Amino acid sequence: MKKRRISDTEELLERASADQVAEKVRQERRYIFNGDPPPPYPGYAIRPNKRVVRRKVSTFNIILLLFGLSISSVAYISNFLMVNQLVMEIGQLDTRYKEIVNANAALQAEINRKSAWERIGTIASEELGLRHPTEQPTWFETDDEKLEKVREK
Repeated sequence: MKKRRISDTEELLERASADQVAEKVRQERRYIFNGDPPPPYPGYAIRPNKRVVRRKVSTFNIILLLFGLSISSVAYISNFLMVNQLVMEIGQLDTRYKEIVNANAALQAEINRKSAWERIGTIASEELGLRHPTEQPTWFETDDEKLEKVREK
């Protein structure tokens, strides 16, 4: 029985020293990238770093992404087409505006030509027989009382 107790105590001492070494390793928490660290005592298994688990992309997320891309591409193309259509309408309205401005300028030139003093004077003297007055115009005054009597009748 004594043998058993000695082996038990040796085993307990071994476990205690292993716990102390494990505690020391837990405190350091360093990653070693140049190879495996040396074991603290023979027979100690070093636990490797956890493997990175890559999240899988769900089918719903892929479909949602494709749907969003299709909507954005349709919106971009429709915006492009609307801008082109508006530019074309602006060009048409601009040409129409220039035509109207040119027509107004032609009409204004014709009005200026027809309302010239020389033209009116020649037409008045030749066709209508009008001439410039030789006398000064005379001013006359009206009587307000007589004007009231005429208005009452």
